[in-house]
Amino acid sequence: MSSRLNFFHKQAVTEAELDLAFELLEKADRDLASDIGIYGIVSGADPVPHSPVPDLTIDLTAPGRSYDHLGQRIFFGTDQRVDCSIDYTGIPTQVSSSGNERWLGIFLRFDRLLSDPRTDGNSQQVYFRQDESFQIRVRQSPEGPIGSAPKVPLVENELLVCDIRRTAGQTQLFEVDIDQSRRQAFIFAKGDAVEIASALWTAIQPAVATVQAAFDSVDDILASHLNGSNHRHSAGQVDYTPHGFVDANTVQGAVDELVDDLASTDPGSSGASLVGSDAVADAPNALPPGSIHSQLIQVLNWLNTHISASSGAHNASAIAAVAHNYISGASVQAQLQEIVNDLQSQDSSLGAAQVGDAAISGSPDSLSAGTVRDQLSDLLAAINTHQNASTDAHPASAVSVADTAEDLDAADAEGALAEILGALKMGHYLGNETNAGNHRAIEQPIFGGFRSLLWDSRGVGNSRARFRVHADSQSIWFTVNAFWNGGAWEKDNPTTYAGGFHFSRSAFEFVHHHGTSDSTFAAWDRFWRLRMGATTNSGFEAYGTIQEIGRLGMAASNPYTESRWIIAGGAVTFRSRLPSTPSSITFSEDMVSFNFSGTPEVRVADRDGFAFHTLQWVSPNLSFYWYGRYTAIA
Repeated sequence: MSSRLNFFHKQAVTEAELDLAFELLEKADRDLASDIGIYGIVSGADPVPHSPVPDLTIDLTAPGRSYDHLGQRIFFGTDQRVDCSIDYTGIPTQVSSSGNERWLGIFLRFDRLLSDPRTDGNSQQVYFRQDESFQIRVRQSPEGPIGSAPKVPLVENELLVCDIRRTAGQTQLFEVDIDQSRRQAFIFAKGDAVEIASALWTAIQPAVATVQAAFDSVDDILASHLNGSNHRHSAGQVDYTPHGFVDANTVQGAVDELVDDLASTDPGSSGASLVGSDAVADAPNALPPGSIHSQLIQVLNWLNTHISASSGAHNASAIAAVAHNYISGASVQAQLQEIVNDLQSQDSSLGAAQVGDAAISGSPDSLSAGTVRDQLSDLLAAINTHQNASTDAHPASAVSVADTAEDLDAADAEGALAEILGALKMGHYLGNETNAGNHRAIEQPIFGGFRSLLWDSRGVGNSRARFRVHADSQSIWFTVNAFWNGGAWEKDNPTTYAGGFHFSRSAFEFVHHHGTSDSTFAAWDRFWRLRMGATTNSGFEAYGTIQEIGRLGMAASNPYTESRWIIAGGAVTFRSRLPSTPSSITFSEDMVSFNFSGTPEVRVADRDGFAFHTLQWVSPNLSFYWYGRYTAIA
């Protein structure tokens, strides 16, 4: 309820008294909201970067509804664009030093919109309509080092929408620059103002009977339970899903059962039979995977078999032997070593001289019975006599060609030489011809496959400049530091770029791969294509990560005798056709007239270029101009 005024019969009501009646009703409405703690941003007023091209403004979504600490309703029905380049007093907000940052605060403030002017009985102008309205104020704090710059303090009769972070040289605001952690959102009632009934509770013991205290108590119990300082579960109260040979359904039972089973010595169910072991590789014996119990049985069996063996249980050095012929060792091991040493010896009385052989017949030469050394000497003499022959040892047609790689059709040396010279003559001038050693026309067969290598040049030996020529079914490729490995492009030197060009019957392209850490890639990440066979074929089309910087400008005059809105603009055509509409087009100033306000706006941007324009309030008989540069990123 509100305070009341008791108007009476024939009372001459004054303006102040009528105003007071409305003010009392309005005050009661606001006191109600203030008394029950209703304040904050109810809905809307969500900050987002300006669209379509971000700049130093943000957009607040509508409708926006909120109440300040005095219960005053703050409402706006259309989206609002907030300029963050200056604060509400007109002071610029830019950051002057690299490595610093500055925080801005975007606030909502209650205001009244005065309208419907009228003249009262005292000939004074008054505004009959005083509608509820709003102000959006941008406040700034001092700049400071990144990470420690202070934020704008909260204002008692205003509501904080969000904080904006600005850095040196910044020309655009993005989502990462908008911080809503301090946003004064709508609060209907605080937890410590709502009472609870906790008489029947057994676990939660709040300090006072409020929702906030109950939540605090729950948090204490849960935190001590999770960190193990209190309210821990006993092992018998923690469920366990039976698994393997453990049948218990609690942790305590499972631990007890596991200890008892591993300690068991019962036949057929001992602890060792429950413990597995992987295979153990060794020689002469090896253990397969199984339980420790089964592996112990296997090892015991091998040990008993070895101890019980009547033969083959020990090394040859443990077996005695009698001297024989020229072998004098006292053990099998010694005699075997002596035989091997004598056979390996290069002494004329040992080695091959100790090995006999029967006569070997043959024509024109044969070998008599004797030692292998004597036979080798006779055979060496025959071979040397044959090889020392200065002429006519064999006709070339009598020398066969093995050709294990199956590169020749000929079966003898005479035919092979004729075949090789015939093939060489097809591509080169022979020694008995004019221009000996020079190439004729280079002809190559059909290689097949997806893409074939035609030429590989190592140049001066630097892998980064290795040059190749490839061909596929449609085009020819000239590449540097890259080759086709059958499934992808592969670099000779993966720490640097690769490049080249290729052309077909209808197009010509320059290609580039910008990576410095990947050895293979499926496609070139940048290329410039000239469509020679297309209808539109006047320039290159660029693909991949592209940035273009160019110049633009505009100027206009107001020829009238009074201030007017003057529009000016133009269009820019990119040097190459970009792969898509640029994701970002930004402007920087080179020279601007004193009366130019703001920044030109981008219009109808696409992959070929964009238009720009501005609307300026120009004084009579004055001109304005703006000259600068654009940066387009696609």
